[in-house]
Amino acid sequence: MSTSDHCTIVICIGNELVADDAVGFEIFNRLAGCEARLEYCSVGGIDLLPMLEGETDLVVVDAVQLGALPGTIHVLPWDALPRDSSTISSHGLGLRETIEIGTTLYPGTMPEWITLVGIEGRCFNRTREFMTEAVQAAIDTAVTIIKELVARGH
Repeated sequence: MSTSDHCTIVICIGNELVADDAVGFEIFNRLAGCEARLEYCSVGGIDLLPMLEGETDLVVVDAVQLGALPGTIHVLPWDALPRDSSTISSHGLGLRETIEIGTTLYPGTMPEWITLVGIEGRCFNRTREFMTEAVQAAIDTAVTIIKELVARGH
């Protein structure tokens, strides 16, 4: 399949009002004009499923807590996603569970390639002005990584 046959969606998840959780919102704003369908969701989970039908590639952007230093950028393919949904999303149902439900409910319609671009966060209990400095510094690099993933087709 050529790159032009790919239908890529980038879904940025996060709460724009909460410190490190606002990275999804920040990245969404910086990706304007990117060569993919771009969506912003304040919460993830089951609400993502209707957006995915017919897309071949999915890039999910979110703040994560995987135990690395704040600001660490994780680029994880589907098979490397942790089983513990609380490390990926503070928004209820995790990414892995959501896709597994979608695959069961809508066989053959979920994306073929799924990648998580997560920025390691630390502050999820304060307002936006308290975004961790290392998290803020990682946003532009994450945007570059996402644009490269979209350009490659996955």
